[in-house]
Amino acid sequence: MNMRLRRFSSMPPNMPPGPGGPGGKGPGSGDGGYTTDEEGASFDSDRRFSNFILFTGAFALVMLFLASNVMHLKKEREAKNQNLQTQQKSNKPQTTYTGKADIGGPWVLYNTKGEPVTHKDFQGKYYLIYFGFTFCPDVCPVSLMKMTKALNRVKASKEYKYFDLEAIFVSVDPDRDTNERIEEYVKIFDDSLIGLTHKQNSHPELKEMLKRFKIHVSKIYLTEEEEKEDLQTLKENAPEVLEKMQKLESKKDEKYTLDHSIIVYLIGPDNQFLTYLGSNLDENDMTDIILDEISADLKKKVLNPNKQQI
Repeated sequence: MNMRLRRFSSMPPNMPPGPGGPGGKGPGSGDGGYTTDEEGASFDSDRRFSNFILFTGAFALVMLFLASNVMHLKKEREAKNQNLQTQQKSNKPQTTYTGKADIGGPWVLYNTKGEPVTHKDFQGKYYLIYFGFTFCPDVCPVSLMKMTKALNRVKASKEYKYFDLEAIFVSVDPDRDTNERIEEYVKIFDDSLIGLTHKQNSHPELKEMLKRFKIHVSKIYLTEEEEKEDLQTLKENAPEVLEKMQKLESKKDEKYTLDHSIIVYLIGPDNQFLTYLGSNLDENDMTDIILDEISADLKKKVLNPNKQQI
């Protein structure tokens, strides 16, 4: 096999054969300073691979450096923006809300004896007031149970000696709720619960009161199947109510229910709205809120005894 030889290192011309010539050993070299084409190609390949590794590593370091700088600048910019927003918020004028919601006011209703009752009959007293109807299958019994339990807890508290508190149930369905029904209905929950209503569902005085207390009421007619479902619901939630109220007649034999606001209001002795008690509260929460609101109101009255009463 013929192989071409390529000189690897420089040699003086006309050097005689010998240890440094062809086939001999050159000084400082193990093969006379020559290599084959194959060996030279391998060397060049290794050098190119090494250069590639060095270039790739250098490129990766540069990219890592750039990425690090970009992240650092981004964090600095976000921190600067956050500080600017915080400063703007601190310099922005703060809005403070005072006063109570425009709820409540003068009203006229009738008790179960047909006698007129107005807000003036509760002058000097705090009162809880709830709007519902005796045919209500679920929310009214539950709400009245919680309200009367909270009422009794408040009356049992040590703070009660400083004020009086009453509880009122207002029937928004006088078209069906007779005085007898209302009287028996309130006794189911507590003997001290006061039952009031008006003459007709559409009476202007009742409608005006509902408007002032922000109470929504709408009539929904029931099918026979829906009526049975309501009775079953009432049986599950308040069997005592169903047992007693089924024995009492209504003014009209109309099959409907009333969709109405489920809320208890706390009104002050000057007939001013103090707070509301939502349906999500239990009797313990209601008791705490009632005592807190009344205590705060009494404190204000001590500081401002000449507050105008309605």
